[in-house]
Amino acid sequence: MDITFVLVAMLGVLLTGIAKSGFAGGVGVVAVPMMAPFIGGAEAIGILLPVLLLMDLLTLRVFRRQLSWALFKPLLPGIVIGIVLGSLLLGVVSERGIQALIGLMGFWVLAQRRWPWLAGRGVNLQGTAAFSLGGIAGVGSTLAHAGAAPLQAYYLLQGLDKERFLAQVSLAVACMNAIKLVPYGALGLLEFTLSPLLLVLLPLAWLGVQIGRWLSRKIDGELFFRIMMWLLAINSLWLLGQAVVG
Repeated sequence: MDITFVLVAMLGVLLTGIAKSGFAGGVGVVAVPMMAPFIGGAEAIGILLPVLLLMDLLTLRVFRRQLSWALFKPLLPGIVIGIVLGSLLLGVVSERGIQALIGLMGFWVLAQRRWPWLAGRGVNLQGTAAFSLGGIAGVGSTLAHAGAAPLQAYYLLQGLDKERFLAQVSLAVACMNAIKLVPYGALGLLEFTLSPLLLVLLPLAWLGVQIGRWLSRKIDGELFFRIMMWLLAINSLWLLGQAVVG
């Protein structure tokens, strides 16, 4: 196993863990694009899913008192349909179109937060918006573990406080990753054996979650959401860049 690949995977998992518990995945699952040049995107997605599931469990335990199924349920139908569609497209369609769609969606949400009049009379967060953002999240997550941005957008529009925002994004991402076990298993992408790489990555997943939670506690609510806006902008810009240059 190439030592450069191992070091890149370790760094990617650590950063992803910090982002998941501290900033609601605000920089995305950076481990996928970091690992993809070495082993391919589909293989990276399959290897990382067990690691992401561990991060999800750890993060849900941290936010267990703030979780609300009622706030998550409007997203569920769109997420399921998005995962089904993403599974059908996996390995068939280029990731660029999905990356561009998620990037543009992120900038639209940022524009609505900056200039509220763009939202018109308001967004129906229980209907079309929930289904659409859930669907985009499902497709993006299945194809590239890039589904956090639509979920962040959905909950940013609801004006939740910092703890509830982190809890709800964590719950939605965890459910999405759990649902993906079915199509990933059917496609033979899962890597649940305790390979040497997984034995290295799992402790780093735990460490990343702990660091992220510590950082989030040190930041007050107003600064936190300002950081979230910047992270959403950076993630959206990066996705658009990937869509253009590959």
